[in-house]
Amino acid sequence: MKLLVLFCGLALYGCSRFESDQARGHAQQALKQLASSAQKCAKDRACDCEQAVAEASAKKVSPSGLVAKLDDTLSQTKEFKSWPLSGTGRCQRQLPYHFTVISVSPILVIGTPVKSLADANCSASDSPLTCLRSKRFAGNYEIANKFTHTPGLVWFSPEHGPRLFDVPQHAKSMYLLINGKSLRLKRKGNQWMFSRKQ
Repeated sequence: MKLLVLFCGLALYGCSRFESDQARGHAQQALKQLASSAQKCAKDRACDCEQAVAEASAKKVSPSGLVAKLDDTLSQTKEFKSWPLSGTGRCQRQLPYHFTVISVSPILVIGTPVKSLADANCSASDSPLTCLRSKRFAGNYEIANKFTHTPGLVWFSPEHGPRLFDVPQHAKSMYLLINGKSLRLKRKGNQWMFSRKQ
C-alpha cells in the first residue's frame, strides 16, 4: 500500500513538473517571438506578428488575418494596377498611401497620400502591435485612432468591397455606416479623431 501511495505521489509530481516546464517553455517561446517581431523586418521576408490587436470593445483580431483582409481588398481595387512596383525584386507593388487602421471591428482604414516611398511605412517608434507589415505590398499598416488632415485622403473597408472612397476635403466630420455599425470621424484643426457614434 505504501509503495502504491509513493508511486502515485511520484507520478503526480512528475506530471506537475512536466506541465510547469511545458508552460515555461511556451512562455519563453512567446517572448522570443515577441523579441524577433520587434526587430525590423528584412526586405526579403514578411513579418508575421501573431499578437492580437485589441480595440476599446476588447475584441481581439489576429494581425495576420487583418493584414490578409486589407491586402486582398486593395489588390482588387481599380487603382491597384497603377501603383508603382517596389525595388525589392519580388514584383510587389508599393503602397502609394500611408494606411492607418482606425477601427478593426468593423474595419475602417484611412489612406494618406505619400510623398516618398518611405512615407508608406510606420514611424520608427511604432511597436509591432501598432505596425503591421503587408504580405502582398511593399509597405505597412499602422494602427491608430487619429490621423493628420491632408489633401487627397481616402478610406476603405473590406465590408464595402474593393473600392477607395475620397474623404471630403473641407469636411469637419464624417459619419460612416459599416457592417451595421455607425462610425464617426471628427476633425479638430489639423487632426482627425475616430469615435463610435452612440
